[in-house]
Amino acid sequence: MRIKKHLVAVAAVTAAVGLGGGIAVAVWSASGSGAGAGAATVAQSLVVTAVTPSGAGATLYPGGPAGPVFMNIQNPNPYAVTVTGLSWGTPTSTSTSTCASANIALDALAPTTVSISIPAGTTASAVQVSGVLDLAHAAPNGCQGVAFDIPVTVTGTQQ
Repeated sequence: MRIKKHLVAVAAVTAAVGLGGGIAVAVWSASGSGAGAGAATVAQSLVVTAVTPSGAGATLYPGGPAGPVFMNIQNPNPYAVTVTGLSWGTPTSTSTSTCASANIALDALAPTTVSISIPAGTTASAVQVSGVLDLAHAAPNGCQGVAFDIPVTVTGTQQ
């Protein structure tokens, strides 16, 4: 009988240890549901700045062929953009006292379509668009070395 009591005691202790150990490693679980959110960015405007040519880039002369326009185009967006369209304004002289703005004109065949790829967050530097500006055949000597500005609006699409 004594062995039986001993066996019962060992079984009780083993059960208690097993039950206690089970409680020690038990974990609660929880779950839930709801919604997440995302948002689309807002497209930033491309930034166009004039680059005044010098040396070989300064190609305008009285009665000569239509000359190029140079510009930097900055893409502040987090995605690449391809510039596809150009809209030209009225060109002006930067030195109207020596070369009146009437001496410079937009060429009738100035391009309005291009394909200029600009990676995300970068600037396309010294972009050249040919065939834009005409210097009058009667332009005076005062137009030599003068720079001319022309407003331009660029349009493009995300690549």
